[in-house]
Parts: sequence; C-alpha cells; structure tokens
Amino acid sequence: MKQILWKQTPHLLAGTTLRDPNMPENGNLALHTPGEEAAVLNNRKQFVKELGISLSDCVFLQQTHSDHFVEVTAQMAGKGALSYQDGIVDCDACYTREEGLLIGVMTADCAPILLYDELQGIIAAIHAGWKGTLHQITAKLVKHLIEQEQVDPAYLHAYIGPSIAFSSLEVGSEVIEQIHKLPLASAPYIQELENGKALLDNVGLNKKMLLELGVLPHHITIDKNDTKCDNPNFFSYRRDHACGRHFTYIMKRPSKKPV
Repeated sequence: MKQILWKQTPHLLAGTTLRDPNMPENGNLALHTPGEEAAVLNNRKQFVKELGISLSDCVFLQQTHSDHFVEVTAQMAGKGALSYQDGIVDCDACYTREEGLLIGVMTADCAPILLYDELQGIIAAIHAGWKGTLHQITAKLVKHLIEQEQVDPAYLHAYIGPSIAFSSLEVGSEVIEQIHKLPLASAPYIQELENGKALLDNVGLNKKMLLELGVLPHHITIDKNDTKCDNPNFFSYRRDHACGRHFTYIMKRPSKKPV
C-alpha cells in the first residue's frame, strides 16, 4: 500500500496512507464513505498485514468535526475495525500510552496531526479540518496532555500530514468572522478575495496553536502536498466529493520482553 512515512523506527511507526488507483476503491480505508464495504475491509486487512499487526490492534473513530477527544486504552482495541458503527462515537482526536495499539484519523483535505511525546511515550492523532480548528481541537488536546498527563511540550514532536493547502482552501465570510475570534493572531492565515470570500491557512493555524503551547518549531514536520490538486495520490472531498480517505496513523511498537 502506498504511504508517506513520518516515523519508522524500532519503537515507533507513523505515516499516511495514499490514494492508489491500482487498488480496490483506490486504496480507501474509511468505512463511512461511498463504495464497496467488502473492498474497504480487504484494504484494511492488506494495510495491517504490511505493518505486521492485525485489525484487532487498531482503533478507529466516528469523526464529526468536533473538539471531542478520548484516551484509548487496551480494552478499546479493535473498536471500529470491522464496522464504522463500532468506532469510538463522536470523536475527532485520541491519545494513548499503550504499546502495540494503532490509532489514527481519516481525512480527505482536513489536516491530520500526529503527536509523539519522546519522554513519556504518549502518542496522539487529531482530525483538524477548518471546523475542528474553529473548535481549537489541537490546542485543547495539547493543553490536556500538558495539564492532565504532565507532558512537557518541549519534548512533543508533531506531524501535520497531507491536507488542502492555503492556496486551495476557500471559505465564506462567516467562517472568517469566526476565525478572527480565535485567541491568536489570525490575520497572517487569511487572504481576502475579491468575491467576498477568503483563502484560509488551516495548517498554519494548527501549527500556531502547537507553537503557542510550547512545541518547538524544529519538532514540527509538515507535509507540503496539496490534496485538492489534481494528483492521483490524494483524496479530496472538495475536488471529488464522493471519495475515499487517507488514514494517518501512529503506533508504539511493542517492547521486546526479556527471554
């Protein structure tokens, strides 16, 4: 399966699956999209086989563009793996301390964000479209990790995967009005257009949230691809509407137990 890898180390595995015209349903891994469910499940099985794990080691979310997040425990393993209805309900971000448990988010233009705390080993996945950005989901999850899980943001590493670019994300004036109400300087992330609408730098806004909470600039990796561009490697809801999703995932590899 085609992927962009962020981390592939003895301790960590993280990346983004890509659209692949040579695969059934173009390599789609999302069960809530149009298409043949059996083919999507087979894609999922192929995906985990290549990672050397099983679907029972994965956790999937029912994303709703909210600011809701959850800590994933070992007891949740397999949630949503075979059925969308069995996924974690109304949830757009998650984190875990567990080893051998793969978490992630589905996107097709929205920004997928992964976090890794190198001190405590906490990992997280965030779905941040412009609606999630308005809800400040990235800032809220990172604040929670800092305040409730004692994460030191100087040791957090972040990856913002393939998403719609500043030059392609056109939104209405009502969205811009809400963006201006965010508790950060939003003007650099907005470009007014002659038609009364504006371009929005959703990735830049989420990076700003990370920086303001203490994540170091050189710890933030941003994929530069624009999912809306005419590129067969990417799904785009804005371009195609009925389309699959990328899966941006992260997993701590199980530690080798002494013999």
